[in-house]
Amino acid sequence: AAQARGGPDGRLPGVRRATARPRACARPGTCGPGVRAGAMQSSYRFTNLLGATYQGGSVQFTPDGNTLLSPVGNRVSVVDLVQGRVATLPAENLRDIAVLALTSDSRLLLSIDKSGHSHLINFVHGSVLTRLNFKAPVRAARWSPDNAWLAVTHGRKLQIWRAPRLEVGWQYVQHRTLAGHHDDVIDVVWSANSMFLATASQDMTVRLWSRDEMDGFVAVTLAEHRSPVRAVFFSLDSHYLFSLSREGVLVSLKFDETPSESPDIGKKALPLYCRPGTWSMQAKAYCNQPQFQKVTRCAYDGASQLFAAGFSGGVFMLFEMPDLTALQTMSLGNHPLDAVALGPNGDWLAVGSSEVGQLFVWEWRSETYILKQQGHHFGVQCVAFSPSGASSLKRQKTLATTEGRAEDRGSGVSGRLVVTGGYDGKVKVFNAATGLCFVTFAEHTAPISGVCFTPQGNAVLSASKDGSVRAFDLLRYRNFRTFASPDGLCQFQDIAVDSGGEIVAASAVSGDYVIYVWSIQTGSVLEVLSGHTSHVQTLRFSPSAARPGQLVSGGWDGLLCVWDLYTSESKGGGTEKLICASSVVCASFDPRGNDVCAVSCLTGQIQFWNIATGQITGSIEGLRDIRSGRHWKDKFAATHKRGMKPGQGLNKGAISDGVNLNQCFNSIAYARSGELLLCASKNSPLLCMYDTTSCMLSSRFSLTENQSLSGIKAVLNSKNMTEAGVSWEAYDVTDSEGEDDTELARAQRRKRQAQVLPGVYIGEAKDAYSEKQMHVWGVAFSADSQQFAAATTHGVFVFSADGGLGSSGSGAGFMGQVSTFVPQMLTKSVSAPAVLKALDAGEMSRAMILALALNDYGLIRKVYEKIEVKSIPVVVASIGAPLLPALLWFLSLELKPTRGTPHFQFHVHWVASIIDVHFMTLMDMSAGKATARVGQALEAAAASRADVAALCLQLLVELSQRHSAMARTFDSNLYLLRYLSNAPAGDGEEAPEPMPEPAPAQPVASRASPATPTGA
Repeated sequence: AAQARGGPDGRLPGVRRATARPRACARPGTCGPGVRAGAMQSSYRFTNLLGATYQGGSVQFTPDGNTLLSPVGNRVSVVDLVQGRVATLPAENLRDIAVLALTSDSRLLLSIDKSGHSHLINFVHGSVLTRLNFKAPVRAARWSPDNAWLAVTHGRKLQIWRAPRLEVGWQYVQHRTLAGHHDDVIDVVWSANSMFLATASQDMTVRLWSRDEMDGFVAVTLAEHRSPVRAVFFSLDSHYLFSLSREGVLVSLKFDETPSESPDIGKKALPLYCRPGTWSMQAKAYCNQPQFQKVTRCAYDGASQLFAAGFSGGVFMLFEMPDLTALQTMSLGNHPLDAVALGPNGDWLAVGSSEVGQLFVWEWRSETYILKQQGHHFGVQCVAFSPSGASSLKRQKTLATTEGRAEDRGSGVSGRLVVTGGYDGKVKVFNAATGLCFVTFAEHTAPISGVCFTPQGNAVLSASKDGSVRAFDLLRYRNFRTFASPDGLCQFQDIAVDSGGEIVAASAVSGDYVIYVWSIQTGSVLEVLSGHTSHVQTLRFSPSAARPGQLVSGGWDGLLCVWDLYTSESKGGGTEKLICASSVVCASFDPRGNDVCAVSCLTGQIQFWNIATGQITGSIEGLRDIRSGRHWKDKFAATHKRGMKPGQGLNKGAISDGVNLNQCFNSIAYARSGELLLCASKNSPLLCMYDTTSCMLSSRFSLTENQSLSGIKAVLNSKNMTEAGVSWEAYDVTDSEGEDDTELARAQRRKRQAQVLPGVYIGEAKDAYSEKQMHVWGVAFSADSQQFAAATTHGVFVFSADGGLGSSGSGAGFMGQVSTFVPQMLTKSVSAPAVLKALDAGEMSRAMILALALNDYGLIRKVYEKIEVKSIPVVVASIGAPLLPALLWFLSLELKPTRGTPHFQFHVHWVASIIDVHFMTLMDMSAGKATARVGQALEAAAASRADVAALCLQLLVELSQRHSAMARTFDSNLYLLRYLSNAPAGDGEEAPEPMPEPAPAQPVASRASPATPTGA
């Protein structure tokens, strides 16, 4: 869904290619199609959303209680509370999600947005089965206990639908529509037998309905409340009906059967409410909440008879039913609670508040947090991935022996830590594998303008508008160094660290537009570089080993200044100034160390400079590719052309007609291979990825299609706009006066309006409209190019490479995407029956080759498990170069604890055989050479579809993580053997001979057969 790839010629539908001049190589071997390296795949898909935990809507536990579902904008976030990881489903609703409903067997998930559009999602696979517009806002939706029916509130009515099935093409079939309430229905609940329903409404009544027309059943209206009813619940035996009002009054109603003088045996077979009986009020209790606080959300668990209620003042209370005995009371601030959910056994309690973006899971018996996540206020300003390489591997021993910090084990070697800086002045560090934030630094007092890792990966540096640059230690989680200007009167915009991790540079916003250079070890100022005449926007150090101290800075004066900090020529401020097309917005060095620097200009142009020669080697005109959206308050379309008639656009006008000239790429990032350049514009929800060799558009990725945000669509529907050309979304058109949610929203809007300042579009002084604007502030690639992230006002969108066998961060079930069928080669002989036939005949090499060519994960694993250890070198030797990337990717997936098998020694045999047999072939493929080992041009082209170096790095990451996870077990076994060998013998037993000193344990486990799992 995130891809926007075009036809067979590579063009995008409806999108023109970026015009570019042919790139002239400054030096042989630096660029050009003749020596092009293996092309990194540009097929990525959305996998996660970080930094925006909860934004409103209902939350729900899965039936086993181990997973929590919460809406994040128009997507669904899935939090595994046991494994400690989070994933976001790729399915997007039209607007922000308001209601979630999961079946009791965890197969179907219904997500309904605020406008009534719904998606039926296969929860196991994460795919959308069908869509339906309920044509009205939905307040509640419930699946029946037998999963055969669906009840949905529809204004004052209640709709009952048959559950979609495969036999009817996953289509909805409406069963009944029930009416009787005089105001909107707030809640609906099913009885245990799935035959009766109860609804709660704003008209202060509770009504009892039957699913079908039944003899003896009479619809009942229960009017015992004096304020709108917030929720209604059945007891397990369905004899009691509980309802809670907005004022915190709980009413318990009981159904008593009327005794009959002549008992009829047939009446016992009738449903409960079809028998003769009466309803009576059993008890009435009060929550005794703090003054002026109203009930906003509540939840009930029938098995444990626990009841939880959330209030408008940030207080939630836990009660024991049916006497409403208070068990716990906890305050979470002054913000209203928007979601409350109880686990299956009442052990865990989930509470969410959209105003502060906080979601936490509380275990009330032990009074501990199971999960506590909070996003950045006002969006994410910058993002960076941790480095990966030999320098990071030095931390493996320290991280592997860290007690109680699962987020640290193996994170240093993976290069998958993500650091974000927000407008709220906080620096958060996420584990990209789990998607959870495990440390937050709040030392800054102003917005963060730039973040980066040290090359060793053991520290994070951040620049802020408060005039300081801070360094944070990722081992001790503390601020160990603070850098500031000598006068302390400037703010910092960007930050950069040299390749050796010894010096840090930051650009000043005000003052003399200088660049400060500090020593990380001493904290002293080493250089003050002056040469710009305007705001310095970007800083980058060269990754070339020949020029370790080369620094590039770009500013609004249109100059790209090149500094060499380790030579005497630049002492005193001397610099080489390169004149760009316009003001420099962002710069990025080619990671291959070929002295090529990509510079984004204010005109929407990207120029490729060779820093060594001072020449432009290529350029990209990206104005037509940005496609910024139209905001709700814009008086005309995003093309900035008014009154243009249909048919008089690009064909009859100037070349610039229909293009918004007031846009540019404000952030760019290179992939590890240097052949892909990711670009993002502030006002566009699209990310553009260019091929740096041909300077052509490779693909475009859509971050979101959420129409609840402003600036998503290029053309707005005229029927949803006023006569002045402003969208209705910018106004409050709600006519509900007695609704609690509306009253709270209006109260919050009045408070925010009182703090609004003119001209402020971000932060505490912005208006409610600015909060709905979508802006992209920065992009970053991971060290192995398997992931890239985009920092926006609504979180960090993470995309992972799609290699056909699943993404790098995928797991099983809902936590990962289903494998897509991307065969390496497809002929008549490459088929599943041919693989199974070769496997039955004992031709293991042929079966493995066909399975890898077909690229089906299930078939590859089946063949993989049948191969004996002694036959591994023979099978590996028979695999050609075009199929090696698929084999490396499969092994990296098998080494994952959540998806692969525990046969670690078996996997190590395969890895060792690949290195022994195909080491030189992998080296040639990484360099892009077409030699005799790789094969002819056709096979070399097939093998270059994947970045072999990145796949080998990913394999190293998985091996290191498995070793770090098992190191503690091996150490424990070592100490246990020492203890047992020195223990005294018992009575009547001969003392055993002392055991020799055991050798250091190796990270391998015994394996009797390929199909037999082993323990530690």
